[in-house]
Amino acid sequence: MEKKFLIVGQGIAGSLLAYDMYRAGLNFTIVASPDERAASNVAAGMYNPIVFKRLTKSWMVDDVLPVMTKIYQDLENDLGCRFLFPMDIIKPLADNEKKMWDERMEDASFSDYIVGMESNSIGKGFKDFDFYGQVTNSGYLLLDKLLKKLRKFFKSKGLLVEANFKYKDIGFIDGGITWHGISAETIVFCEGHHAAENPYFKGVGFNPTKGELLEIECEGLCEDYIFNKNLFVMPLGKNRFKIGATYDWKNRNEELTLEARKDLLGRLDNLISLPYTVVNHWAGIRPTVIDRRPVLGTHPFHKHVAIFNGLGTKGVMLAPYFAREMVRFLSVNDYPLAKEVDIRRFL
Repeated sequence: MEKKFLIVGQGIAGSLLAYDMYRAGLNFTIVASPDERAASNVAAGMYNPIVFKRLTKSWMVDDVLPVMTKIYQDLENDLGCRFLFPMDIIKPLADNEKKMWDERMEDASFSDYIVGMESNSIGKGFKDFDFYGQVTNSGYLLLDKLLKKLRKFFKSKGLLVEANFKYKDIGFIDGGITWHGISAETIVFCEGHHAAENPYFKGVGFNPTKGELLEIECEGLCEDYIFNKNLFVMPLGKNRFKIGATYDWKNRNEELTLEARKDLLGRLDNLISLPYTVVNHWAGIRPTVIDRRPVLGTHPFHKHVAIFNGLGTKGVMLAPYFAREMVRFLSVNDYPLAKEVDIRRFL
């Protein structure tokens, strides 16, 4: 049988895995739902090298950020559109946070990611705070636009099938699997939060998280930075801003809730001083894992069944690096996956 891969899902994980396979000259077909919205499509697309809660560097940021930048720039060149928008993050600081921020600024390992900032540099429309920190090498990706462009690209190459995938339609044959007439050596599940219901990966610690976002229009509000104080305010241009996000571990649906809207607007009102209008409201489910690490590898008993999932809230940063790792794992004999992401930590 020809070495071929069947990729299930065209969110950020499936899309970047397929893109790396395409560039490597590997044979693959993507199965993507024609109607369901992936969490990737409603995500803010923001990337932040700093974890504010503990003021630490994001996991593996020194390794994943250069790969992220390179891959998205390559995609911009290949697809003829801009997707990546570097933008510093401004964070108002409490007294205890200011002390910790100053300590981090003296740490050389943080020099690429945080700087100090004077309060008189803050733009119009935000309430005054005593101290601010500034994060660099941050920004956002137009994820919805990227995924739509990639879907169109893969369809034009005959590499994508739009269908509602059902596990019962998988057939196992010597040396691989079949699905609706397509034969492949390995099926790779990149199905986002739906992986929690995948019968082949019941032992994986998936803990999907619902999130809701708003888009507002606010004339005059500073568009030079992303602001973050108990929520983010991310400029989109032309007086539009994404506001988010909520975290709901109980409800796995994409229903919009008044409770989340009130929560977000209450936090927003504590941060800005200009009138605004809500113009959009989204909900999606993040493919999060209990240990907050991606899940890569093959099933211990079904060697033709693989998974690339669990990118969670850091998907924009993590996907390019780990898509590359997954392609190497699938195409290079005995390529070792890091223990932190290897599915065998669960199974």
